[in-house]
Amino acid sequence: MSDTAVFKLGISFHTFVQEYISFVYSFEDMMEMASVLGGGVEIVGPSNHRGFPEVTPEFERAFKSAVERYGLVPTCYGSYADPFMLPDRDLTPEEMYEYIVPQLKGAAKLGFPVVRLQYFSHLIAERLIPWAEKLGLRMGYELHTPLTIESPTVLMLREQIDRLGSDRLGLIPDFGIFARSIPQYHLDMGRRAGMSEELIAKGQQLWAAKTDKHDAIEAVRAAGGDEKAVSWVNMVWGSLGHSEPAALAEIKDHIVHCHGKFYSIVDGDEPDLRYEEVVKSLLDIGYTGWVSTEYEGGPADTFAIAKAHQEMMKTYINKHRQR
Repeated sequence: MSDTAVFKLGISFHTFVQEYISFVYSFEDMMEMASVLGGGVEIVGPSNHRGFPEVTPEFERAFKSAVERYGLVPTCYGSYADPFMLPDRDLTPEEMYEYIVPQLKGAAKLGFPVVRLQYFSHLIAERLIPWAEKLGLRMGYELHTPLTIESPTVLMLREQIDRLGSDRLGLIPDFGIFARSIPQYHLDMGRRAGMSEELIAKGQQLWAAKTDKHDAIEAVRAAGGDEKAVSWVNMVWGSLGHSEPAALAEIKDHIVHCHGKFYSIVDGDEPDLRYEEVVKSLLDIGYTGWVSTEYEGGPADTFAIAKAHQEMMKTYINKHRQR
């Protein structure tokens, strides 16, 4: 394995969202930091540019200028389906189509080869494929908890991809689906919501036992949990999944990008996600695309922790490519 090509590391600007929205980092700052975080840039449409779902000429000029000056590579554009944006009803498939097509055009205009799709887009994916072909894009459904590799919804998406038979449509695993335990960040959120240590421990036990979310909610309520505790269960069960890293082999032909989700780095490792196994599986299946570092933990020096995440990834790459 030592002579084979390996996947590339970049950064998702979702990592810097708190600093960006509070004006600690400018967009230029994030582009400059990306140059020392692997050089691959993933942006999130509505978070990172004005005019969404369109891309304005001003943003196009600023983005392309920074890409050239810092020697960056656009990797993935985060699009949104937003089916629930209206207060009184869901978007119709036609409205969703009209909402997403400008995002595809904007991604191509900025030079992104891949567009992240939310799974709601499966209703119109077949209509989006001709646009992807015209614009030179690959689209990928994000596999974000609860959409684990083994879940019924993802099995449906995989069947659709196989049926449509287009290499323009694939999958983007988010590494939050490969959890081993509930991060301290989430436990602290429960404490701030007023949950007792006993109730938090109950939640940990239920999650570790892979209890169905609805059953977990009932169990937490029976143990005295209020609606804040129920919200905590919804958050945890919607963030952390039980997929097996080896299951990446089942979808290897459809992976177009990866989200390197993480919540903390302790002593050089992510204590709550199964990163070493994930890296080994990516190497085993011969994945050579991009993995975007994506931090979703508590307040931190996000540049430093993103760098630590990539150092961890490099350690595991070097360990397992030598075998």
